[in-house]
Amino acid sequence: GDDAARGRELFYAKAECAGCHRVNGVGPRVAPDLSDIGSIRTLAALQRALLTPEESLLPIHRPVSIVTNDGRKLAGRRLNEDTYTVQIIDEQENLVSLHKADLRELNVDTTGKMPSYADKLTADELADVIAYLVSLKGF
Repeated sequence: GDDAARGRELFYAKAECAGCHRVNGVGPRVAPDLSDIGSIRTLAALQRALLTPEESLLPIHRPVSIVTNDGRKLAGRRLNEDTYTVQIIDEQENLVSLHKADLRELNVDTTGKMPSYADKLTADELADVIAYLVSLKGF
């Protein structure tokens, strides 16, 4: 384990992290950008995120579903929220800013979309992916 190069391969192939996460300007915005995750999260926190993602998901990143007063349905990931507005990235990766007064429903999904890798990767593979994530310190 602990091989960042192997971890990078797993990130893009077997683990399929790149299907949702963006790194250094490449990839979707469906899930949080991981470009500087190595300087934000500790090794232990990264391990928890991969094994029990529903417990370590930051509340601000939770998936949301919204219904506007005129019946429009939106789904995406919450980026920001204050008393009067909420900003999301929708499933087409558009940044959408909404006034809460215009919303009939704002539902925050507590589970999140990220799978647990406890039964998807071996202990060595997990260590490699974490080594890769720890190496991501931003541009």
